[in-house]
Amino acid sequence: MAAATFDAHQYARRLIDAGFSSSQADVLAETTGEIMLEITSVATAVEKLESKMTAEFEKQRAYTDKVVAELRQAMAEQGQNMMRWILIVGAAFGLIQTGLLTAIVVKLLF
Repeated sequence: MAAATFDAHQYARRLIDAGFSSSQADVLAETTGEIMLEITSVATAVEKLESKMTAEFEKQRAYTDKVVAELRQAMAEQGQNMMRWILIVGAAFGLIQTGLLTAIVVKLLF
């Protein structure tokens, strides 16, 4: 954040030119300067907090991306395992059917 400069003397002069007494202008300029300093301090604190939060969000995003990639890999492996089991079970049932049909044909023929 670009630091805004506050010229209390110039501000007091403008207040005097506008009709304020010298003591009123001095108090207003001093108080306004303190407020500006506090605003700048708060803005700096907000910027620091925003920076920390952004860094933390990036860490969380990286962690989430890693977990999602791991889950996708695990799901792909599970899908491959399921396909193997389906093929094995299908082949086993095919062999059983072939064996039963052969037994029926042999029984009918002999």
